[in-house]
Amino acid sequence: MKKKLVAVIIATAATLTVMATLPAAAQPRTYNRGYDEGYQQGYRSGYDDARANRRFDDRTENGAFETTAPPPRFAGDRDQRWRARYQRAYTYNDDGFYQQCRQSVDPGGVIAGALIGGLLGNSIARGGARAPATAAGVIVGGALGGSLTRNLDCEDRSYAYKTYYDGFNSGRANSRWNWRNPNNGNYGEFVVGDYYTDPDGFRCSTYTQRVYVNGRPQTASGRACQQPDGNWTIVS
Repeated sequence: MKKKLVAVIIATAATLTVMATLPAAAQPRTYNRGYDEGYQQGYRSGYDDARANRRFDDRTENGAFETTAPPPRFAGDRDQRWRARYQRAYTYNDDGFYQQCRQSVDPGGVIAGALIGGLLGNSIARGGARAPATAAGVIVGGALGGSLTRNLDCEDRSYAYKTYYDGFNSGRANSRWNWRNPNNGNYGEFVVGDYYTDPDGFRCSTYTQRVYVNGRPQTASGRACQQPDGNWTIVS
């Protein structure tokens, strides 16, 4: 046992002696943890500024380096932060399906079920009071939203909107939602991808859609986020 212990001590001493004689570039590199944290904080600050379209500067007013990322612009006003990032907020009056199909057959129960923009929650109750808010809805407004349903008739859109509503509000990443119109044979699949939080604190999700109109496939993909009023809207 003593011989083994002496051998271990001699081997350890020899290793340390060899390392001490190596050139500085050949020796194992070690870092102070404080430097590691500084690099990580700087990376996070630069990443957040790039996403928010801000000029990155890691120095304080007296020339010292920042240790934490700066707060988002307009941190106290969600509506203002939303407009700064996504230009505008949409209401159900901006939704093409509501504008064009609200007098049509609605087999998915989208309008009657207040799935577009929480219509029931935003309606005026008796006596002029605003009714309590309903669950978050969907608003497929603007050119981006219109591209999702450009070749679908009102019945098809009703079914498709139901999958948008169910998918985005499910909270289930990588989930699939299917629809089929029995009257014309058109059908589609809507896939909710990953959920994430944007730099201004809004919940978002990626999506992919594939619809078949007269047997021909059409695909679309992008991102949707929840506006300050809770409604999901297409942002890219």
